Amino acid sequence: MIPVKKQGYIAFALFLAVIIAFFALREGKTDNDTSMGLVNQCEFVNSLCQINHNDNVVLSTFSSIPEVEASITVNFSLPPFMDIDSVWIEGVNMYMGKVPVLVEKTEPGIWSGWFMLGVCSEPVMRWKMVMYVKNSNQPYLFFFDTKMP
Repeated sequence: MIPVKKQGYIAFALFLAVIIAFFALREGKTDNDTSMGLVNQCEFVNSLCQINHNDNVVLSTFSSIPEVEASITVNFSLPPFMDIDSVWIEGVNMYMGKVPVLVEKTEPGIWSGWFMLGVCSEPVMRWKMVMYVKNSNQPYLFFFDTKMP
C-alpha cells in the first residue's frame, strides 16, 4: 500500500504530465501547417506573396507593411474562375484568436480586403493568413511578421 503523502505526489505528477502533454499537442498543431509540406503556402517578401499551385497563380499584396493596431489593406489576385470563401489571420507564435479579413470581389479574379491586428507581448509576432477558396478543401497560407513599435 502506498502512503497517502506519496499518493498525493503521484497524482500531482500525473496531473502535471497531462497538462504538459495538452500544451505540447496544442503547440504542435499550430506549427503543423508549416511542416506538413503544403505546396500552397508562401512568405510575404516586400509586401508580396505568390503561390504557384496546380497551374494556378494566387498573388497577395499588402498596401503597406503590416503594423499592429492599424487598418491594413490586402489584395488578392487569382484566376477568374476561383472565388474566395473566407479569409482570416491567426497568430503562429502566440494564440491571438482568429482575426477576420473582410474581403470583397472588385472585379473577376481581383479581391480586396482589410483587417486590424492586436498588440501582443512578443517583440516579433508571426502571423498566418488562411484563405479558403470555394470548391477547394486545402487552404492557401500566407505568412508574415509584425514588430512591436
